[in-house]
Amino acid sequence: MSSFDQESRSAKHIVDLEQLERSNVSLLEQFRTLEELNNINQSPDRVIKEHISLLKKYNELRDTGLALAQMIADEKNCKIKEVFEEMNYEMSDKL
Repeated sequence: MSSFDQESRSAKHIVDLEQLERSNVSLLEQFRTLEELNNINQSPDRVIKEHISLLKKYNELRDTGLALAQMIADEKNCKIKEVFEEMNYEMSDKL
């Protein structure tokens, strides 16, 4: 390979690198704009921890509700499904 070919390839790589750097700056600006518009001021780790905490709370409340419905079903000598039907409640999770 001649030195001209190497210089040409090197110049092309420099141009490509500059284009990628400009693209990176543009994407970071877009990210910061979206971050401000959506009022995102928490780290991803914090968002995940909060989501997990809320899921745990949901599961605890759901389990408590199911336990209460089971108590009602036991009092009435029927299935929990019948209690839910009486309350016009579907037994599937809707998140």
